[in-house]
Amino acid sequence: MTMDEERVTDLLRRLDDEPDGPPRIDVPGAIREARRRRRNRRVAVAGAAAFGVLAAAALPAALHGGDGATPAPAGVSVSPVPPTPKPSPPGPWQGKCEAALLPAPDSAAPGSEVTGGDPDGRWLVGHLSPNGSPDHRVLVWDAGRAREVEIPGTYQELRDVNRAGLAVGSTRRIGGGLEAWAVRDGQPVRLSVVGPGAARAVSDAGRIVGYRTDGTGPGGFPRWRPVVWDSYESRAVDLPLPGPQWEGTAVGIDEDGTILATMTNGDLHQPPRAVVWRPGATQPEVLPLPRVPGGVAFQFLPVSLAGGWVTGSAGRETKPGEPGTSTGYKVRINLRTGQSEVLSADVGMAAVNSRGWIAGVLPSRVPAVATGTTVVKLPGPDGKTGARGWVRSISDDGRVVGGQLYLNNRGWAVRWTCR
Repeated sequence: MTMDEERVTDLLRRLDDEPDGPPRIDVPGAIREARRRRRNRRVAVAGAAAFGVLAAAALPAALHGGDGATPAPAGVSVSPVPPTPKPSPPGPWQGKCEAALLPAPDSAAPGSEVTGGDPDGRWLVGHLSPNGSPDHRVLVWDAGRAREVEIPGTYQELRDVNRAGLAVGSTRRIGGGLEAWAVRDGQPVRLSVVGPGAARAVSDAGRIVGYRTDGTGPGGFPRWRPVVWDSYESRAVDLPLPGPQWEGTAVGIDEDGTILATMTNGDLHQPPRAVVWRPGATQPEVLPLPRVPGGVAFQFLPVSLAGGWVTGSAGRETKPGEPGTSTGYKVRINLRTGQSEVLSADVGMAAVNSRGWIAGVLPSRVPAVATGTTVVKLPGPDGKTGARGWVRSISDDGRVVGGQLYLNNRGWAVRWTCR
């Protein structure tokens, strides 16, 4: 395992939950981890990297847990049937959802999962569970119909897909670091970038953002440089930095071209910050820390950029420097006005749409959607709620949600259709 993979995985996944753990965003835990990292950074980085690189293989096993799996309800078939796409119903969103298990080309595989989706809900991306192998068989679903895509390397993962079906992600090179890849019309395309790197998000215009490694930073670790590809055929271009010591990775791009990154200023004692590049601007903007109950947050970790909203998790220490005194908040920032607001839903922040709706899991590990006024538990194929799982995508209108459910001792990729 290379050090660049370890550090990238550490930053990008530090807030990811294991399925049998707390919600995906755990600010108090992140604050405690930040303190621990300052005391023993090298050990922490190595440990986090081990989880990140093996995350796809470990998640189903963690979800199974040792307390017994939740079987599929009696009389419910868990053989996936391609759902028939239906036009979005008119009228307001009612929060009434149905689950359809997504088909996979290999019924003998130990499981499948969704890892991303497009804003309209037509396209979902994911992979078959690897069954202990580093070779992840990537899947693309078009309106519920599956297609397997062979991408060279190991630990293949697609993170995002646009309305045209252009998907982006990364693989791990044999004996080397990460490589950035795209999938277009079912064909893999290696993205041009100097050195190891990965693609993290794509807009409908086909612009792709991610990162590459560049030299070494504090402590001898590789530096991360946020990059943008104007198209899947273009070479990656470095984004201008807020300062000479800043480093990080681009994690989102809005439809107006605004780019979002998680970055640090090179000081190991400082938490990451949200940085944006607005259309036409020559320099990036470090977003101010948001106000939360009791004062100003000491950190803000962005998760999503959509519809002019940056959504993420903020933390405030009630007694700075004392472990266990931190409080976490889900926050979204309006890039048009600079105003921030605290979101109250107790749902782990795994995916956010342009309305600011959160899709993730409840503390009980049941998948759910929070609209800001309502929390809706997502059902299993029998229409009943309670099956464990997680969510990785939600469409802009909230009518298509993608993720996984654990049924009959197996993880199943699932597409929820809501009205």
